[in-house]
Amino acid sequence: MDAGRDATREYLLESWLELNEAIDAHPELRKLLFDAVTGLPTTPLLFPRIRALLADRGEVSLLCLNVVRYSKIEEIYGWKVFDEVMRQVSQALENITGAYLRDSDIIAELMISGNSFVIVLSPPRNTLHVEPGVLADLTRRVESRVREDLETAMPASLFRKFGCYVGSATIKADANMRLERLVHEGLQHALDESSTREAVDATERKERLTEIIEKGEVRTLVHPVLKLDDLTVIGYEALSRGPEGGEFERPDKLFKVAYDADLVLRLERLCRRQAIRAAADLPAGRILFMNIEPEAIGDPELRDVMFTALLVDAAITPDRIVLEITERTAIIDFPSFRSTLEYLRALGFSVAVDDAGAGYGSLQVLAEVKPEWLKIDISLVRGIDTDEVRRQLMASMVTFASRMGVRLIAEGIETKAELATLLELGVGYGQGFLFTRPVPPFPDDADVMPPA
Repeated sequence: MDAGRDATREYLLESWLELNEAIDAHPELRKLLFDAVTGLPTTPLLFPRIRALLADRGEVSLLCLNVVRYSKIEEIYGWKVFDEVMRQVSQALENITGAYLRDSDIIAELMISGNSFVIVLSPPRNTLHVEPGVLADLTRRVESRVREDLETAMPASLFRKFGCYVGSATIKADANMRLERLVHEGLQHALDESSTREAVDATERKERLTEIIEKGEVRTLVHPVLKLDDLTVIGYEALSRGPEGGEFERPDKLFKVAYDADLVLRLERLCRRQAIRAAADLPAGRILFMNIEPEAIGDPELRDVMFTALLVDAAITPDRIVLEITERTAIIDFPSFRSTLEYLRALGFSVAVDDAGAGYGSLQVLAEVKPEWLKIDISLVRGIDTDEVRRQLMASMVTFASRMGVRLIAEGIETKAELATLLELGVGYGQGFLFTRPVPPFPDDADVMPPA
């Protein structure tokens, strides 16, 4: 046995030396075999190690860590943020090497620029094979520890947009199957197990969200909308938040789980009622922008709640409410959608389209909805003072809005330079952290002015 292991180690060493020599001779291979973001090798480089372990032990165990995105990370934050998350995961795996993982375990990425990591485990010290119970325990501990490291290293708002799930598999030698097929099936099994873990989590999240809805634990914050030329507050956007400090505090996670769990209408009704209650204290002369999910436009309760609650309970007229159509999902039935909007317009409500430039088929939404207000997504506003492409796109939107009689709101203004550029381009209205962050209703005007 010892002679066989020595031969295996010699073979493995020679294979890596030959590979390194090939990479030195052909540097372009590095781009194909190593991930540029994390610097980790990709799956093809694991084959010599797996082949050696199968020859030596007859089996090899591995873990797959899958990073799941709960919202449009790249669209909202840019691809650099997602790359940074992958670096953080890689660092978290390195941090637990020597504790949960051994120095001799090999960590790799499943593919270039992917979102899954592979860990080939070294053989156990005292037994020939990894016992299933030991492997399952290691899987849970690695998953838990990586999550803990990420929660510490990442901003809380960003951490909640990701999930990390670990699955495991044991590949057994089979002379009748090619090595590539064995590895593929093992990786697929581990990924499937990680998906099962995600499904269990999804069930638990649905239960937690159902409890939040039943208890009415959704809060309403507001974000001022200002007239940019004189910085007067013309209204507020009502923003729904889950329980403070919890997993569902942010609306993107709240509604992502709601869509997955088929709870959108129930959640939308709750958010609507809470916003209406807040509107009862809306300062005179101001309007309230209230988000409406496309799927909820056909909700029969929408008409009743709008009519009775706004006119009776909140003592506010529909002409002070702007229904802001979000684009988390595509609008499928435009004729029915338009019909409901026209009914609501007949009651006196105005309509805004949110996130123009970032959602599903925004141009078609503009053509079909014909909104009174158009909100330009933060992705087109951020850095507009230094980006000529964004400037030209915004200039085109200003021209369009002027010709169509639509009032334009720039979202996500964070710097004075962005504000100055938007004013130069003729954008009439805006909101963003330059003025204030979302706050409980309703702030004093003095509290929403940008710093001098």
